[in-house]
Amino acid sequence: MSAEGGHIVIGLGTGRSGTASLSSLLDRQEGGICFHELNPSCAVFKGNAQPQLNVVCEFRAILAGGDRSRLSVDYSRPASVHTYERLQAMGPVRLIGDIAYYYLNYVEDILRCVPECKFVCIKRDRTATVDSWIKKSSIRRWPSLWLGDRITAMLTRTPFYSEYNYWQDHDGSTYKPDSVWDSTFPKFDAPNKRAAIEMYWDAYYVEAGRLAGSYPGSFRIFAIEDLSDANGQEEILNFIGLGERDRSIGGDVHLHKSE
Repeated sequence: MSAEGGHIVIGLGTGRSGTASLSSLLDRQEGGICFHELNPSCAVFKGNAQPQLNVVCEFRAILAGGDRSRLSVDYSRPASVHTYERLQAMGPVRLIGDIAYYYLNYVEDILRCVPECKFVCIKRDRTATVDSWIKKSSIRRWPSLWLGDRITAMLTRTPFYSEYNYWQDHDGSTYKPDSVWDSTFPKFDAPNKRAAIEMYWDAYYVEAGRLAGSYPGSFRIFAIEDLSDANGQEEILNFIGLGERDRSIGGDVHLHKSE
């Protein structure tokens, strides 16, 4: 089935790297709609390409005029449901995509199935990314709730969790297990959580660099700064192949600035 001139885009990056801002840029293009982590409950970082293949094949069918309701969506994620509802109500779809770090190991599988797919990988400074993940993976509570949870944990002799750790195997005694997100990250043998995230950043962009070198017409790495620069946005849209008259560029697309 052909996408008939439409554009399929998969955005990548380590997370906390500007991927939500990339989604915002793509979403505002004429006939464009972009998800952000459409279906993580079915995703694993390595070992099963089928959920990711399903997504791009469903995107291709939609661009070819297929039934838009036949899209696998994680209904536990309000943002995904909201974007799905917008998809049902919008006019002609000319660009459709999903942004998620966990596509990385399936790029070659996807290209064999949907060779027209474009992969835009966003890269942020290593230290800034790691610091942002440390903050994001902490469990925040109001002071009164913190005290109540602490007392409950003591009385019930259960762990009192203050953070998640998606990057190391653990027994759940210190870090809170997460049935969805734990499986979407690779695991590293590191002395501590920060070091594991640093190893994740390093490994991610080594593989991204390999893919960019092997598939220069399909996979490209862009700096996070490109998202806030009109010339950078032009470069991203040029790479995707979006026609000049269909573009919306300029302005600030950055999200999650506080973090």
